[in-house]
Amino acid sequence: MNPQIQKVTYYIENHLDDELDLMTLAKVAGYSHFHFCRIFKLHIGESAMSYATRLKLERAASEVMYAQKSMIEIALDAGYQTPTGFLKAFKARFGTTPTAYQKSSLKLTNYYKDTKMNSIEIREREAVDVVFVRELGNYEKSSDIAWKRLSQKLNDLEEKFEKNPPSMHLQITQKHCEALGICHDDPQITDEANIRYDAALACGTAEVNELKKYDFETKTVVGGKYAVISYMGNYNVAEEAWGALYTWIDKGDYTFRDEPAFEKYIDAFGEKDPDKIQTEIYVPIA
Repeated sequence: MNPQIQKVTYYIENHLDDELDLMTLAKVAGYSHFHFCRIFKLHIGESAMSYATRLKLERAASEVMYAQKSMIEIALDAGYQTPTGFLKAFKARFGTTPTAYQKSSLKLTNYYKDTKMNSIEIREREAVDVVFVRELGNYEKSSDIAWKRLSQKLNDLEEKFEKNPPSMHLQITQKHCEALGICHDDPQITDEANIRYDAALACGTAEVNELKKYDFETKTVVGGKYAVISYMGNYNVAEEAWGALYTWIDKGDYTFRDEPAFEKYIDAFGEKDPDKIQTEIYVPIA
């Protein structure tokens, strides 16, 4: 993807609660307003404002599903000043009303309520800086592609270092890094083609800043309180673990923070069989 357009998508994701306008987004991209609109749609398949509206509505759908806010609060968070406007937009996007959507979601929640998984823990994490590669699509496929792309970028560093040596010794090993898979979207809500997955490597801040000089995408994964569950196995096991964890949070005294959840892959560097990698799921809570 055009890196300037990708930069805008990240900006939109991080400013969903702001009043976004095309002039600001065009400035972020470094294009004129006229060219920006055409180029964004060419790469993303929808206009910049439609992209922002879709993300807001998909976030609203998650809030409707777990019913931790009133419908008025959810509508305002999505940028709608009246319930009627929100109702019409929600129905146009999901084909049903927020109330009906919430009722249908309860069936899914009840499906996972008796799932037996490893014990769930509450953990505090520090914020970490990461380098990452993003892929779109079904998590099972996009995660594999994203990690292969990130591995290739790391392998290419040796050749780049010969031409442009780093200013420090980079410690990019299992001992010094965490392998994180950042899952931005709920497959029950977001169309498969638009699901966002980031293969991310959390190293020291100095390492991440150094890698940024070699065209790596970087960002910070926020710290704070997380609900954590672990699993080992294939995609079906993973889906069950995610469902069980979200159901446990929803039934408890916790609220979801507006930050993406992620997976942490234990011993991912040495294990070649993905079904044997111990995985921890982290969901941000308050």
